[in-house]
Amino acid sequence: MNVLLIDQLRPGFLMARDLVDAKGRILLARGVALTQGYIDTLREKGYSRLYIKQEDQPDVDPEEDISVIVRSRAIETLRETFDSIEQELASLRAQSHEELLKAINSENIRALVNQKALLEKVSRIASDLMDDVLTRRTLAGLTSLKSRDGALYDHSLDVCAVAIMIASAINLPTARMRQLAGGCLLHDIGMLFIPRDDDELGRIRHHTILGYELLKATDESEILAPYVAYEHHEHQDGSGLPRGLKGSNQIQRPRGQTTPMLTLIGEIAALANHYDNLLSGTPQQPPLPPDQAIEDISRLTGSFFNRDVVMAMRRVTPVYPKGTQVLVRGAPYDRFSGVVSRVNPEQLDRPWIVLIRDAAGNRVAPDEIDSREYPKLSLRTIGF
Repeated sequence: MNVLLIDQLRPGFLMARDLVDAKGRILLARGVALTQGYIDTLREKGYSRLYIKQEDQPDVDPEEDISVIVRSRAIETLRETFDSIEQELASLRAQSHEELLKAINSENIRALVNQKALLEKVSRIASDLMDDVLTRRTLAGLTSLKSRDGALYDHSLDVCAVAIMIASAINLPTARMRQLAGGCLLHDIGMLFIPRDDDELGRIRHHTILGYELLKATDESEILAPYVAYEHHEHQDGSGLPRGLKGSNQIQRPRGQTTPMLTLIGEIAALANHYDNLLSGTPQQPPLPPDQAIEDISRLTGSFFNRDVVMAMRRVTPVYPKGTQVLVRGAPYDRFSGVVSRVNPEQLDRPWIVLIRDAAGNRVAPDEIDSREYPKLSLRTIGF
């Protein structure tokens, strides 16, 4: 498997993963051969890259954090939910942020939104996602492919899956995990009301506040879920937005704390959100391969992200996901290249690898090795 940019695709290339569109339908199934028509259509829909199976690579099926059926159902529900809210509040979009906040907290808007049973629908999807994601020991480590139309929904689902696995790693109670999952599914809902010409810092500040106020207005019994929307751009050192709160870098909350402090589920969501943005790419930054994404998170641990939460994430996130190409450095396979064939759940940075090319780039008979048995080897993702 390889991740190829849309301009690198050629007719005859085979899909390595199912491609689910913005309405939750399978657009192209794994194993389908691309045609020029398919490539042109995908480009028009805003896809920037695809997972492709290449003939000179071993037949390794990449894993996914969310099954195709559950993802399709969840995307459909999210689209209906977001569209419903956007239609109810469409008349408010041209108003100032202050006017929006006032309107969202009005009794009329609360009544309109609650008629749609927003959190009730999302809560059911959150439970389905938990049941699906928690059947896995580790994350797949590869994000979904996002089109222009479906990026908001796919991002929300991917952030939710990562957050669920982190929560499981720290033994978060089921009820709180469900609130975290529901909050992650709606963490960017405030983006529906942000003008496209808003600057980046303004977009971050305003969508987190609007999302929090909107979720708080939908169901006052859900105390924690709105904080996912509120805090997913906050940092441990107080440099984040919108409130500049600080964290403790611990799972356990400090006793006797008198000043406002980040919630644990907000800290989990912040890490999951950043991780998916790194893998998917943003308008400001191209996508990173998983090993480089982990390096970036490690660099920001303690200052941006809760140190204990990052440690939990590292226990469930493979550095070299199944199906990725790697370059090997060190004896006895220096500069050989291959494909990750299996992830080792006990040591997520030391996978099994099928070697396919030697140091000179010549094809070799496929040879699977366990990188744990060669302590001098180091790995680097290539071809991403």
